[in-house]
Amino acid sequence: MNIPYFCKMDREKKETCHAAKYSLLLTSLPWLVHAVNGLFTLRLQEYGLRPLDGQGLGGIVTLPFLHEGTDHLISNTPSLFLLLFGLFLFYRNTAWTILLSLYLVSGLLTWFMGRPGSIHIGASGLAYALAAFHFTGGIIKKVPRQMAFALLVAFLYGGFVWAFFPTLYRDTGISWEGHLSGLMTGILFAFYFRRSGPAPPVYPALEEEDDAENDEDAWWRLPENESGEH
Repeated sequence: MNIPYFCKMDREKKETCHAAKYSLLLTSLPWLVHAVNGLFTLRLQEYGLRPLDGQGLGGIVTLPFLHEGTDHLISNTPSLFLLLFGLFLFYRNTAWTILLSLYLVSGLLTWFMGRPGSIHIGASGLAYALAAFHFTGGIIKKVPRQMAFALLVAFLYGGFVWAFFPTLYRDTGISWEGHLSGLMTGILFAFYFRRSGPAPPVYPALEEEDDAENDEDAWWRLPENESGEH
């Protein structure tokens, strides 16, 4: 795929363009499925995730692409785009591996935790996994840009902490199991992939001071004119 001219200005802008391109591509897929589903009246929602049902395991794959309606899809799209953008921007070399891990494990946990007989659809579980991954990763890695992104995630999607209180969703059609599964998965893989992505900044001056303090013999290593010998 050809990269637009403005993406070739410098490395930082090029990386930003690549992140935007991949996140736009991935967030457009549920819209494509939704359009085909509505155009041909396929009722693809029936192929969502069915917890504890062997035939419903395939729903782990289809889950993020199926939505109840246009409003449901619209509510998930902005957060999914932003969180995928952050993933491809900060984790260029491992973004696909991280995404696949969050995608499959959060879906599998939902399959185990969900109520038998229910059908789970929507990308909110994956969005919860990405949000928890970015927030936890930003805290434990202490990379300034990632910490700033983690604060943005907390500001925009701070409500994801309510997934710890599933009783709030029991009488609704919202998949609290998917939210909680995504939250748990995101935290888990934030620690697992903590060495991926940008490294924390290094401050050489502070390192030199620490080395001097840790050197027990440094006190006697004085120049000759300061050692008392003539």
